[in-house]
Amino acid sequence: MHIITPLCLIVSLFFMASAHAEQNLLQESFDITHKTQKMGQDSQQVVDKLAKQQQELLQQYQRLLRKTEYQKEYNQELLLLKEEQATSIVTLQQKIEDVKLTKQQLLPLLREMTKTLEQFIQLDLPFHKENRLMGINDLKKLLSRSSVTITEKFRRVMAFYQAENDYNYDLEAYRDNIILNSESRSEQILRVGRNALYMQTLDGQLSALWNKNTQDWQILNNNFNRPIQKAIRITEQKAAPSLLTLPYLTSLDHSSNELNKGE
Repeated sequence: MHIITPLCLIVSLFFMASAHAEQNLLQESFDITHKTQKMGQDSQQVVDKLAKQQQELLQQYQRLLRKTEYQKEYNQELLLLKEEQATSIVTLQQKIEDVKLTKQQLLPLLREMTKTLEQFIQLDLPFHKENRLMGINDLKKLLSRSSVTITEKFRRVMAFYQAENDYNYDLEAYRDNIILNSESRSEQILRVGRNALYMQTLDGQLSALWNKNTQDWQILNNNFNRPIQKAIRITEQKAAPSLLTLPYLTSLDHSSNELNKGE
């Protein structure tokens, strides 16, 4: 009995040591497994994080790529715009030079136009002649004033030309002082555009037609008194419009005979 007990104790100790070693080994294996799983989880997190960063970088790259394409197109548009602006600048510079040249040439042209208009009025029918020549003098003074812009000078000359042009198409009856037979007298005047200018005394007993060839009034046959008087009343809107037969000077010899014969 005393011999078996130590042996059993030794065996028990052996088994206990062996069990303890297995338990340590098992614990070590468990620790390793747990550590491996932990490392795997950490690695997976790292992989997921890297994958996420990769996806973000890819999206950022795609955005930059699209932005780069847009930038290229925008730069191309800027280049086209720059070329157009350069062309426009050249055109504008040329126009500025043309305007400078036009301004230099315009004032002499306006002076020449005014001079021509003055000569025209001198040779024209003598209606409102004094006032029209006064207008020419005012125009000359205006062209000499440096404080007036070239634009305003051009406008005034064109307005004067337009006013003279309007005389071609209207009728006018007014009272004016004329020289007839070397005598100054105030009589009725009838203007038919620029075609004819008539005079009639206030009592309607004497009528005359302005003769451009002689630059004087030509007395008309008394038969024209009534048509001219009616024409004056129509022009003054005192009578209804109607067809009238008025003398008209077409040539010196022929017209003189016709004017003397009357209707």
